[in-house]
Formats: sequence, C-alpha cells, structure tokens
Amino acid sequence: MEVITVHPLIELNNEIVEGTRKFYGMGDVKTINESLDAIQDWTKKQPHLASATEFMTRRYLETILILARGSVEGAKNKIDKICTTRGLMPELCMNFSVQEYSKLFECVRYIPLPKVCPTDKTRIMMTQFIPEKMDAFSILSYFRYNLMVGEYRAHHDYTIAERFVIDLNNVSQMTIITKVNPIVVKKAEIIATEAYGTKIKGIHLLNAPPFVDKLIFLLKQALKEKVASRIHVHYTLEDFHKLIPKEVLPKDYGGDEPTLEKLSELWQETLRTEEATKIISNINNIIADESKRPTNQFNQEYMGMPGSFRKLNVD
Repeated sequence: MEVITVHPLIELNNEIVEGTRKFYGMGDVKTINESLDAIQDWTKKQPHLASATEFMTRRYLETILILARGSVEGAKNKIDKICTTRGLMPELCMNFSVQEYSKLFECVRYIPLPKVCPTDKTRIMMTQFIPEKMDAFSILSYFRYNLMVGEYRAHHDYTIAERFVIDLNNVSQMTIITKVNPIVVKKAEIIATEAYGTKIKGIHLLNAPPFVDKLIFLLKQALKEKVASRIHVHYTLEDFHKLIPKEVLPKDYGGDEPTLEKLSELWQETLRTEEATKIISNINNIIADESKRPTNQFNQEYMGMPGSFRKLNVD
C-alpha cells in the first residue's frame, strides 16, 4: 500500500482515508497490503492483462479495491472489466492527452471540488457551461475529459462516492438538448458504473431552465433506473444549499473556495505537469490484450454491452 500523498486540489486527511477504509471494512492496513499483493499476483498471471498490469500502481489498485468494497475477488473482476471495456469503447477512454481539450476548455468547466461533502463524504464534480461558447461543445469530448480526470483522481483521491452538479444557468434549449446524445451518455455510464464501479450519490441540475424536463427525459433514456432516480432539480442556489453545504462550494456558488473558473485553470495546469503526463500516458496502456485471453470468446456480459445501446429510444 502506497502512502496517501498530499494534492493541492484534492484535499484529504487521515479522517477521510480511515473513514473510507472503515466504511468498506478495510481498516486493517496489514489486510489491505495482503489484498493488494493478491490482486497484483493474480493480474500478472492473466495472459490478457499482464502487459496492462505493468502500468497499474498499487495506489491505483487500492482505489479499485475501494470501488470493489474491499473485496479482492471484486477488484479482480473490476480490473478485467476496466481493461476489456476500454478496448470495447476506445472512442471514450483511450489515447487521452490534455492537448485534445483546447476547444472543450473554451466552452465548459469541469472540476472535482477540493473538499469532500462533510455530510456524506462524497466528492462533488461540478460542470459549468460558458453559454456564448457552446457551439464548440462536444458531448463525446466532455465525457472523455470526465473519464480522464477520473483516471487521474484514482491515483490521488479517496472517497466513498460522487455527486455530479451541472449548472444550466443561461444555457439555451438548442445549445444543450441537441448535443446530448443518449448513446454516448449510456456508454459513459457503463464505463463509470459497471467497469469502474463509480458510486453516483446524486446528479444535481442547478439553475434549472424551463426545458429541464426534456433534458431529464433524455438522461433517463440512457441512465439506469437506480442512477436516474438520483437526479435532483434545483431552481435556486438556496434550494441547492439544502443538500450541498456552502463550505465546500466555490465563491460563485455562495461558498468559500476559489471560483470555478480559477479552479478550472488550476486543474488544467495540474494535468499538464510531468507527474500528470506520466499518469495519463500509463492510463493509455491499461487495456486487455484480447489475442491472449484464455478463451476465444468474450464473456456474455461484455457481449451485451454494445447491444444495449441499440435499445435506446432517441426519438
């Protein structure tokens, strides 16, 4: 088990780390190390995963162990799913580079907030659109960036679950509804929840416009019922603050943290550092070598993934 390092944009302390481990029955450091040893030993013995394993640090594997609720067998399953799903959906989760997002950065800001929510220890992921630049917005690029940031955070963060906040202030129906592709949303959800096992505590639509029902309809077409049931609509900041305390929010949302624009700039700088560049480069090598998989056919679970996209009603 690697030491939990200090990160300037992801605040952690012993209470959060120990609380997360305890939540999943991982309080014993000796047991965590033994679990990680067993996972590493297993991955090295899997022909189709062996090369990918070289790019998985113990810190990364510990995050996967957390997502698997402390289960060694569950972590093995997630590693196989992560590596296999990345091969099935390379358009969303392969060949990452910060340079590809120059246009995205002009029209949207997406960041993890520095502090975890004190009420439930979730990390809050905030999206803020820049309305006058929305012509350049791409839902595929947006989710690629989400997933890249998530992969980077897997080397630094330590939280129980996540909440996603999407600020729709001054965003017109034409600029957002026409750009929400349910198939891309579905693929992103599969990668996040079924491969990685991300626990989505809530999806919050802030400053909801009159057409919010149409957006919710599109999202529900793509999301699993369990995730869709956690969509919250907030018409005012006051209503939003009832669920998300001000103390963790940026200044432009009534909180004490730097503005979302400033945090977004800091994240862009961080992802361009040598440390982040190495992590992102390693991420691009975490993929299954299907030519070496012991069986000639995919598990039926993987075969069902692409087929599920065709079930969406996108009229």
